[in-house]
Amino acid sequence: MWRALWTVSALELRARLRDGTAIVIAVIVPVTLATLFGLALGGDDPPLRATVGFVDLDGGEFPASVRREVTAAKELKGSVTLRDLPSREEASRELESGAIGSAIVFPAGFSQSVGAGKGGDVAVLKTPESPLAGVVASAIVDRISAVVDARTLAVRAVLRAGVPGDEVKELVERNGAAGPAIGLADDPLAGGKIDLSVYYGSGMAALFAFFVVGASFRGLLTERKLGTLDRIRAAPVAAWVPVAGKAAVGFALAVLGALLNWGASVLIFGSTWGDAGAVAVVLVAHVLAAAAITMLVTSRVRTDAQADGVIMVVSFVAAFFGGSLVPIYSLPGPLQAVALLTPNGWTSKALTELAGSGAGLAAVALPVGVLCAIALTAGGLAVLGFRKGLLL
Repeated sequence: MWRALWTVSALELRARLRDGTAIVIAVIVPVTLATLFGLALGGDDPPLRATVGFVDLDGGEFPASVRREVTAAKELKGSVTLRDLPSREEASRELESGAIGSAIVFPAGFSQSVGAGKGGDVAVLKTPESPLAGVVASAIVDRISAVVDARTLAVRAVLRAGVPGDEVKELVERNGAAGPAIGLADDPLAGGKIDLSVYYGSGMAALFAFFVVGASFRGLLTERKLGTLDRIRAAPVAAWVPVAGKAAVGFALAVLGALLNWGASVLIFGSTWGDAGAVAVVLVAHVLAAAAITMLVTSRVRTDAQADGVIMVVSFVAAFFGGSLVPIYSLPGPLQAVALLTPNGWTSKALTELAGSGAGLAAVALPVGVLCAIALTAGGLAVLGFRKGLLL
C-alpha cells in the first residue's frame, strides 16, 4: 500500500514539475509579488502613535524624573504622548474606552521605598488593541526596574557594611531624591515595529498556499472526468491512495513555497520574521489549514472549473480579510474581528507577534492551535464529501 502511495505521489510531482505549475505558483509568482510589494511599500510600519497614561501616586522625584526623561527622549518624539491621570482606576477606565493604549502606575511611597533599599514595583496596564503602547510602557518599566534593583542592592550593601546611622540616613535621602537615569538611547519602539516586507512576504506565502494545494486536489476532478481515477481504482490499491498521494505532494510543495518565500524576504530585504523554529511551525500549520479547506472545496464541487473558481474566491477573501493583502491594523475595527475567522488572520497574527516581539513558539501557541483545529474540522468534512465519486 505504501508503495502505491509513493508511486501516485511521484507521478503527481513529476506532472506538476513537467507542466511548470509547481515552480510558478509555489515560488516564482509569490516571491515576485512579495518583492514588488516590499520594494514599493517596504520599510518600517507607517508612523505609529500611542498614548500612554502616567499615574504618579508617589509625588516624589523618582517618577517626576522618569516623566522628564521620557518626554525629552528623541526616540519617542511624535510617536508617544504621556497623559497624566489621577488614579489607577481612572487609567483603567481610559484604557477600556480606548483613550489611552497603556498606562504606567507609580504607587504611593515608591521613592521613599527605593531610597530605603526596599525596592518597589511599577505597574503596567495595557490592552491587546494597542500593542505599540504596551511595548513602550513595558520597555520603560523594564528600565526603571533595572535602576531600582541597582539602587536597592547598593543601599543594602551599605547597610550590611555597618555604615554609621547618620551616613545611611544621608544616603537614603539622596537616593530617594535623585532622579533615575533610565536610559532611552536604544529605541523602545523597536519591539513594536515590523518591516512591511514581512507583512507582504508572509501574506503572499499564505495566499498562494491555497493555490498550490488546490492544484493537486483539482487534479482529482480532472482525472475523474478523464477516467484515470477509475483505472487507478481498478488496481489493487485502497480508494484513499490517489487522494492521499496528491494531498502529500500539494502539501509538500506549499510548505516548500512558503519557506522559500520566507528565505527570499530575509535575503532581499534583510528583515526578520522572528524565531526560526516558531515561524516554521506557523507556516506548516497554515498550509495544513489551507490544504484542508481546498480539499473541502474539492469534495463539494462537480467539475475542475468549479473548483478553480471557488478556490480563487475563498483564497482572496481569506487573504484580504486575513491580513495577507492589507495589514490587519489598516482594516476597520469590525473587519479586524472578521480576520480571526480566517486561517490567514491567525497566521498574520502569529507572524506579526513573532516579528514584532522576538518571542518564541509559546507566544503563538493559540494561533497554531486554531490553525490545526481548522485543518482537522475542514479535513474531516472533506473526507465525508469525497465519498461522492472520488473515494467510492
